[in-house]
Amino acid sequence: MRALADEGNKRASTVLAVTENSGKMLSAILIGNNIVNTAVASLATTIAYRLGGTAVAIASGLMTLLIILFGEITPKTMATIHAEKMSLFYAPVINIFMKIMTPFIFIVNGLSTGLLMLLRIDPNAKDNTMTEAELRSVVNVSHQDGVIESDEKEMIYNVFDLGDAIAKDVMVPRVNVTFADIDSSYDELIDLFREDKFTRLPVYQETKDNVVGTINMKDLLLYDSKKSEFQIKDILREAYFTYEYKSISELLVEMRQASFNIAIVLDEYGETSGLITLEDILEEIVGEIHDEYDENEEENIKAVGKHEYIIEGSTNLDDLNDSLDLNLESEDYDSLGGFIIEKLDRLPKAGDSVSTEDGIRMVVEKLDKNRIETVHLYLPENYREHTSDSLETDD
Repeated sequence: MRALADEGNKRASTVLAVTENSGKMLSAILIGNNIVNTAVASLATTIAYRLGGTAVAIASGLMTLLIILFGEITPKTMATIHAEKMSLFYAPVINIFMKIMTPFIFIVNGLSTGLLMLLRIDPNAKDNTMTEAELRSVVNVSHQDGVIESDEKEMIYNVFDLGDAIAKDVMVPRVNVTFADIDSSYDELIDLFREDKFTRLPVYQETKDNVVGTINMKDLLLYDSKKSEFQIKDILREAYFTYEYKSISELLVEMRQASFNIAIVLDEYGETSGLITLEDILEEIVGEIHDEYDENEEENIKAVGKHEYIIEGSTNLDDLNDSLDLNLESEDYDSLGGFIIEKLDRLPKAGDSVSTEDGIRMVVEKLDKNRIETVHLYLPENYREHTSDSLETDD
């Protein structure tokens, strides 16, 4: 309606003007309804008394039926089905009636306000807020009606969930971050960028807990001085730091305003916990964003049988759940390896096995010191059917 008004539709402007003062509009409509209902009842009574006999009872029943049918059910049903069309058609009439009835509306509103005040009710109190659950319901109904696509629904849901996510949930863990030493030569940095194909890298001095800045591959390629005289400090950029429990929605705003593409995530002791990029945050909304250099995440999850998979221990639990339609959850760990350690309640050994309540079995295949590198995951034969039945039951 507002779009029509902006295009110059006078009737749409009238609709907006009428609905802007909803209290006055409602009073005018109620007064009009009562005038019509009272007039019809009086007319029916007059006719019935002239006819006499049982005409009074017949007239009362007939007029009640006519009022309900033509004064309540039919017009309200039509207005619900053709809301925009009916609003545009009747808005000018209602607007004129509101102006005519202004004195009466003023009196009625004054009396009703006084009564509400006596009952200790604030007549101006309004609750125009909508809860997240209500918004989700609106989105779900819109999706069922075909107004929004499945991908759009998923993105909207992801926006809701973004406020609950923290940096620790989204960051790349320290063990998977590529760092550059501040004493690295030009050629060493070129080799590092060529190997990992990242555009930005954090730079540390002495230890990886002492990140002193970041370098951009473009700055390195545009370096025009002698390579033998190169010092990483010449192209070093300021690093942006955040903490593990920083809200992702707040971090997105801060990084955008400060024009930073990556942030170093610190733990409660000020030590490097991981790294997070704007792309990581945006992927929480729109899903995975792949470029020509990104590794295929499916390579972390390799099917070796109908119900068997070889999975890297560093695979994120949420990504694994999405890929295989699982429901693995951990309060303290984000990766599959951490999930297994939580179940074992000790350091893992090759061949260790854990099982979930729904029959999923995970066997530690390969270790790198105490870190789980690969896991052999076995799904029960009827797992897919069981999952489908559960989803249908929940719906």
